[in-house]
Amino acid sequence: MKNYIILTGLFLGLFTASCSQQKPESGQASSPAEATQSVASTHAHDPATKASEANPMTETGLPKDLVCMVNNAYMGKKQFPVPFEDKMYYGCCEMCVKTIKNERSVRYAVDPVSGKEVDKSVAFIALKPGSSSGEVQYFESEKNYQASLN
Repeated sequence: MKNYIILTGLFLGLFTASCSQQKPESGQASSPAEATQSVASTHAHDPATKASEANPMTETGLPKDLVCMVNNAYMGKKQFPVPFEDKMYYGCCEMCVKTIKNERSVRYAVDPVSGKEVDKSVAFIALKPGSSSGEVQYFESEKNYQASLN
């Protein structure tokens, strides 16, 4: 029983450490294959790095490659590209890459204005108003985004 508790504690410690380490700036994989071959899953969910740019919005919304589409978070740096069914999604780590490929629910969101399902790969992405942690919302169009501001 004592060994079971120790092993469980070690497993949880390793899992927690692997999901909390910050990736070095040059540590991004250059291909999805490299992303899935990476041994350590690292989530860089530091709110200070997510919304650090003064105005990250462009004419087409937030740059999709700077958003982890699993965590619905603006990360402020390039994410792993995940091609799936002729579309491009983005994730921050190996675990997110696998999740995007295996779980339909993370590839879609609900437009907060229309209530319709929207594919994250083609959505207009914007920071959620009032969010200090880089949380994002997905819209069918810029028009819906603008309507959400009123």
